[in-house]
Amino acid sequence: MRFELIGRTEKEKWNYIIKSFQNWDIYYLCEYAESLQIHGDGEPVLIYFEENGGKFAYVMMENDISEFGPFSGILQKEEYFDWTTPYGYGGPLAEGDITAEGMQIFQKKLTEVCRARAVVSQFFRFHPLLQNQHVFKNMSEIVNLKKTVVMDTTADEETIFHNMVPNSRKNVRKAKKNNVQIMFDYGERINDFIRIYEDTMEHNSAEEYYYFQREYFDFLLKEMKDHVIIFYAIYDQKPVSATLFFYNEKYMHYHLAGTLSAYRTLAAMNLLISEAANWASSRGIQKLHLGGGVGTDDSLLSFKKQFTKDGLIDFCIGRNIFIPEVYEELIDLRVKSDQEFDPEKPFLIRYRG
Repeated sequence: MRFELIGRTEKEKWNYIIKSFQNWDIYYLCEYAESLQIHGDGEPVLIYFEENGGKFAYVMMENDISEFGPFSGILQKEEYFDWTTPYGYGGPLAEGDITAEGMQIFQKKLTEVCRARAVVSQFFRFHPLLQNQHVFKNMSEIVNLKKTVVMDTTADEETIFHNMVPNSRKNVRKAKKNNVQIMFDYGERINDFIRIYEDTMEHNSAEEYYYFQREYFDFLLKEMKDHVIIFYAIYDQKPVSATLFFYNEKYMHYHLAGTLSAYRTLAAMNLLISEAANWASSRGIQKLHLGGGVGTDDSLLSFKKQFTKDGLIDFCIGRNIFIPEVYEELIDLRVKSDQEFDPEKPFLIRYRG
């Protein structure tokens, strides 16, 4: 049996383990976790377990709970921590068979380690393409939260186009008639991307979390340059829509995107995603994951659903509570100190609700 917690200072070891899995994805790379540390999402840690020829690994960001606004000035620094998957998708990469006894050993060992480190809970955003929530079905409390959208890019361009719903095909044609052109690069025009993205966030009155500092983008383009591509829709020689995608040999992910407010009627984003899917297909990439909406069924999800007739897949979340008595204490503290806090909200980590 092997159980390890690996930090970002062991980057080579971390990535060697991740790339030993046939279905590894960019969300598990050390550099991806580091990018979100820059964004303020905590300290990265990789949890690795191996038993009887089976193995799994997953990534968590460790956060000091005292730095969460409602507990600022109430909890001492470094008193309690919690874990959450990095922004995007996670949960276990798994290969081989882990026995029921092996899972029990892992859960016991993990709980011991987390209690010793004062880690109260862990929160999972499982990976829709991997449907890996099943690996922890007997260990974690799991909730099927909503749907995300995935395009099959193993097909040729004509099939990809005809797999779109009629309205999306119409909008692709509309963008072409509007003389919208599509180009891509690997970060050379990052200023254009940031300008378009931030205009969109302002238009949507997005929460502060969804604004990313220039340092974040610079890090991605340097440290993940082999896994980042940015597509632009050009109108009248001006970039008006843009999407930053992550990719590896199997999967491509829609990460951040936007369209300038004045050009929303061009249907530029429809053409952009269509061409991105064609690019993925040309490289032998199997899936283009568009993700879901902000809520369970909103305009963003409706937009993404246009790109494939049968591409809805489950997105699940999950949790483990390692120190139940502290977990309840934190909920009580929040009730006493925050009049707007509703402890009945359906958050899996209730003290963060």
